[in-house]
Amino acid sequence: MSERDLRNQVLRMVLAEMAKAGFLFVPVTASSRHVHLSRQDTEALFGPGYQLTPLRDLIQPGQYACREQVTLETGKGRLTLRVVGPVRRETQVELTLTDSVKLGVLPPIRMSGDMEGSLGCALTHESRRVTLSRGVVVAARHLHMSAEEAAAYGLGDGDVVKLSLGGQRETVLGNVVVRCGPQHRMEAHIDTDEANACGLAEGQLGRVMPAGKHEGPEAPFVQASPIGSQAAAAHAATAPVLPARRLSSEAPGTAGAPVADLDISEGKRLLLTEEDVRQAARNGYGRIRCGEGAVVTPLARDMARDKGIELIEMR
Repeated sequence: MSERDLRNQVLRMVLAEMAKAGFLFVPVTASSRHVHLSRQDTEALFGPGYQLTPLRDLIQPGQYACREQVTLETGKGRLTLRVVGPVRRETQVELTLTDSVKLGVLPPIRMSGDMEGSLGCALTHESRRVTLSRGVVVAARHLHMSAEEAAAYGLGDGDVVKLSLGGQRETVLGNVVVRCGPQHRMEAHIDTDEANACGLAEGQLGRVMPAGKHEGPEAPFVQASPIGSQAAAAHAATAPVLPARRLSSEAPGTAGAPVADLDISEGKRLLLTEEDVRQAARNGYGRIRCGEGAVVTPLARDMARDKGIELIEMR
């Protein structure tokens, strides 16, 4: 298991435990345009018996970005698409609405696999070409979850939820469909149009609001991110995400001044990440007071030790 996989696994375990206490947060990822090829179309475009070449694993089990790319052609334009493996029963192209405008087409917004009435196109690779009668869609917002993760959140396959994203472009996204099963792992997918519109930071968490529920326990770490995300760290530097109460009115770092405290002990079952500790150090805090039942990640403890910050955990 790679370090990245381990970090993602730890994050999802922590989030599932928080969900049992009512704090419903999930990782949110922007999905760019891509294509899933059938075995028949893979061989038509790359040659008989051709096997797709994995480039990098994706979060969803068994899914991977491939080195192979193809070109989508319509009557008004062309677009390069990354192939995502493994091969599927039927070829499916997933675009954004911005892509669609450039290509002069208007695909339906659909869940993956629902291609009835979708648009056709041509796909090419070098001199090879296939023509599709259907398969071009704009992907609907969705939330992947394993059965165990869904149970912790009180959700099931096919449920529809809202997803709240904090930040300078705070947004609530509706009609997010839950996809639950053994081949799913906790991760909300929105496309790049939606991600850009709400200023999504790499590794950002979204708050899940089940249908008909608009209130729930609030947690201070709305901008929390997967452990070690540099892009999220840069984003967090410009967004005040940690409530604080100093025990001294003097500026932190002043010679002889009492050590400043970051007090988050009033909450229950909160998540303290490596980035939260890094931000506290950047703001000059010397201690962090955590409430009863707070979840402190291992890398948060390492960061506190490296930065000389004392963690005070109520039991």
